[in-house]
Amino acid sequence: MSQDKIKELARIRELAAPFVESLGLSVWGLEIAGGDGRPTVRLFIESAEGVDVEQCAKVSRQLGLALDMEDVIHGAYQLEVSSPGLERRFFEISQLAPYVGRDLDITLAEPLGKPLEGRKRLKGAFVSIDGETVTIMFEGEPVSFPWSDVTRARLVHEFDTPEASKARARKTSKADKAAARDKA
Repeated sequence: MSQDKIKELARIRELAAPFVESLGLSVWGLEIAGGDGRPTVRLFIESAEGVDVEQCAKVSRQLGLALDMEDVIHGAYQLEVSSPGLERRFFEISQLAPYVGRDLDITLAEPLGKPLEGRKRLKGAFVSIDGETVTIMFEGEPVSFPWSDVTRARLVHEFDTPEASKARARKTSKADKAAARDKA
């Protein structure tokens, strides 16, 4: 990511955070997609009680005015404000902790080495975080990698059916066993 884009993201967060927090919400994440022509600015907001459409609209209006007044993004852009959703993207390693045992879809910047030669995309039960290292169960084996290697991480939502509940219980049990094994 370029230094200019990092500065843009920091400035947008700086403008959005006070208003978002005044509504009892928090900033979950922020991204700028596209870039040539008309970029899309996506702001994800969150609260323990959830986020409704009215809150998103209020934040969108306020942030849109602030971005235009400050001329943070030169030229035309599209602004989207929403909750992170059921299949939320994770922007920081600190956001992962409540999701131990849940399935994650991870994309890495570079392919993993042995025994997963060439794999950049992994889907599996999230086992643990140790400092900056993330561990997931992938094809029955724990796989660890530094968070700095992750280009995209999102939650894989499973609708609650009796079968899904049983499968999740089995995955959580395997993830717990792997975590205990790692600590030993």
